[in-house]
Amino acid sequence: MQALRVLPRALARIEDTLLATLGLGLLAMAAVQLLFRLTGSGPAWLDPLMRATTLWLALAGALVATREGRQLHIDALATRLTGWIGHSARGVVTLFVASVCALLAQASWTLVQLEREGATEAFAGVPAWWLLAAMPVVFALMSLHALAQLGKAPAGHPS
Repeated sequence: MQALRVLPRALARIEDTLLATLGLGLLAMAAVQLLFRLTGSGPAWLDPLMRATTLWLALAGALVATREGRQLHIDALATRLTGWIGHSARGVVTLFVASVCALLAQASWTLVQLEREGATEAFAGVPAWWLLAAMPVVFALMSLHALAQLGKAPAGHPS
């Protein structure tokens, strides 16, 4: 039972560290790229690496936002309802979000498999599927984070 309380905190720490590391890494790469452009040289793999890092940064940001219940919500009606009806409506919205994330995890897993079979190279010998491999993991974790929100009342709602 103790592990069930420690695991979410450890996962949150890993997610936050990944988000900060990717953000700082992308910032450093942009500075290096600027220096290379001023000198008129530079490695050809830096642009594709920055694009891949941007994808991973966006995925990590979405993961943290989902964990904190701050992802994009299109549930104007559910937020205005109160009592058990409001709580039920927010539960339905949360289940919908979790379902969509689970479907995206499955679809992105298929994409990773297709890229692996295609054996395409992203840059400098790095297979393209390695860069996409984070997608099914992140979407699956987003689905779990959304499900974890079921028992919590959103900020500003007493229900």
